[in-house]
Amino acid sequence: MNPIKISIIGNGGVGKKAFSFQFCYSYFIEEYDPVMEDSFRKQVVIDDEILIIEILDYYYDDEWNNRIKQRIYEKTDGFIVVYSINDKYSFNKLENYLKEIYKFKKTDDFPIIIIGNKNDLEDQRVITKEEGEEFAIKYFCPFFETSAKTRNNIDETFFTLLREIRKYPFDLDSNSKSNSNSNSNSNSKSNCLIF
Repeated sequence: MNPIKISIIGNGGVGKKAFSFQFCYSYFIEEYDPVMEDSFRKQVVIDDEILIIEILDYYYDDEWNNRIKQRIYEKTDGFIVVYSINDKYSFNKLENYLKEIYKFKKTDDFPIIIIGNKNDLEDQRVITKEEGEEFAIKYFCPFFETSAKTRNNIDETFFTLLREIRKYPFDLDSNSKSNSNSNSNSNSKSNCLIF
């Protein structure tokens, strides 16, 4: 069984590694090297189907060359794009990340979830939930606010993405899209899940 590859993308310090660690091990890590690349693997059962997922957690740098980004993006079956609710800069970078995904996947209709992490830090919030929802609606992506610390919406995020991946016309074995959807665009998405 080939694993489903999920890439978690976002600025340093938004909690990507803690988010992945919490999902895989039900444990919150407070200190880690934010620039260390890592991957996690977990078996899950979703809708009575056993799936192996591999979570790819990279430190994304604007100075990475396109060849490196293309190699990472091409092998990814679905993306979780993360900002922190207490970091305006991380929110402002979301559009850049999405445009890169669309460029390297050669489509603007691909399984992507937007999450606003660290919603346990309500007293430090600078991005409202409504701002996150509006951004996700603009790009036809499901949206969650999450907390790697309290585990809020962690499982829901991954399971929603896995369901998006499973219904997407995408051949996981060959990492190539089916011809029937080669000219798709974001307008073909009919709904946007907000949590």
